Amino acid sequence: MSNLNQDIQASHKILDLLERANAQSEAIIDGLPGVFLILNEHGEILRGNIEAARILGIDPEDLLRTECSRLFKQETLNIFQQHLQQLTDNPSGQAVRFELAVSGGKRLEDERPFYWRLSRIDLSSSAEGQLFYLMGEDISELRETENKLSSVFANIPLGILTVDEHGIIEDTYSSYLIWLLGGGDFTGRPFREIVFDPIKQDLSREDLEGVRNIGLSLDNDEKEFDRLVNTFPTQIYFYRNGSSRGGKYLQISYKPVVYEGVVKRLLVILEDRTKVVEAEKNSERADLVERQSRAIYETAIRDPLTGLFTRLYMEDRVEALINSHNRRDVLDVALIMFDIDHFKPFNDNYGHDVGDRVLKQVAGVILEQVRKTDIPVRFGGEEFMVFVTASAQAAAKLAERIRKKVEALPLDVEGKKVQVTMSGGVSAHEDNESLEQLTKRADQLLYKAKREGRNRIMTE
Repeated sequence: MSNLNQDIQASHKILDLLERANAQSEAIIDGLPGVFLILNEHGEILRGNIEAARILGIDPEDLLRTECSRLFKQETLNIFQQHLQQLTDNPSGQAVRFELAVSGGKRLEDERPFYWRLSRIDLSSSAEGQLFYLMGEDISELRETENKLSSVFANIPLGILTVDEHGIIEDTYSSYLIWLLGGGDFTGRPFREIVFDPIKQDLSREDLEGVRNIGLSLDNDEKEFDRLVNTFPTQIYFYRNGSSRGGKYLQISYKPVVYEGVVKRLLVILEDRTKVVEAEKNSERADLVERQSRAIYETAIRDPLTGLFTRLYMEDRVEALINSHNRRDVLDVALIMFDIDHFKPFNDNYGHDVGDRVLKQVAGVILEQVRKTDIPVRFGGEEFMVFVTASAQAAAKLAERIRKKVEALPLDVEGKKVQVTMSGGVSAHEDNESLEQLTKRADQLLYKAKREGRNRIMTE
């Protein structure tokens, strides 16, 4: 076979491959969903898919070199031409995305909403002039679903609305919104003006920054929205006409509606949380009253200098303890009565400030040694009582520990080391014995310890 024949056969094979590739690309284009058109800068259609022909009401073979003005009504055509001119004037321009309703063959009854993407085709040859892709996605089912949802939302106790990419309220989906925000139709009005401007003077700096970020997130990348959404105000006190009386605590949530990675709408849900917030505030007020009452009660039952219980508390609490012992609910009850030895000279020689220091240090030792179930009391000036649920023997051991701890207290007065000691008497409660009788017996033992030399504990 000659070289010429071989070259001819090779050429046929190449042409056959090109024809197959072209047929395959044509099949791919024809199989694309929605509207797919290739346009020149004059608005002529150079290629279109089968679905585009069906939607626009024209035979697929007639699409070639058909002018867009034949297929779209004038208002729609004007918008397309504006976007074409925008890309023509800006060679580095990005693709333009927008929503626009169209009708096949200019019939208004067939008008359906589409989401469009118009972009430039970069070519090495300019023989055909500047070319553009125009792709449209039918979103009528999405709108139908939104309409169905709106009928559901209309009667639920939430304010629901959508905000477009310009920050304008596009639709409202709940009649409850009128009650929440007051006024009438909010459609076509800025979201910020309706929700945040009436209370602008009460918003924090962070809230005002969050309001600004709502606008910045619209018509922006979804990732940017995710970065900013945590700054949006979510809790506000809303009122109108300059008066905060009768206002409502609103909780706001924001859900982006994204097309091709860009936030084109914002679904905003407002919930009236007034009853919940007021209940929480009432609970906080009740807690405050309880804390104040507890503080007043503590002041009444606690000696402010030593932190020990007062005689008022003793008379109430110890009576109940003695009654429990009489009923055998408590096995043992005993009383320790203490008195600081030679306390008067501390006040006479060093002043009352030193005397108060001694009282506080002795009380600190008592509080450190007793259990939570014991009742330590400041009975008089330098007299102390400790009621314990234990036998006289166990109470005596506790009393001795306290006495030794007090004896070892480091007390420095005017550069001199001063020793503090205590005497004590321990008495066990007897059946049907009154508090007065129990106290009298313990007091007698205390004074016996004083007479026998002080700094000691006496028991029966």
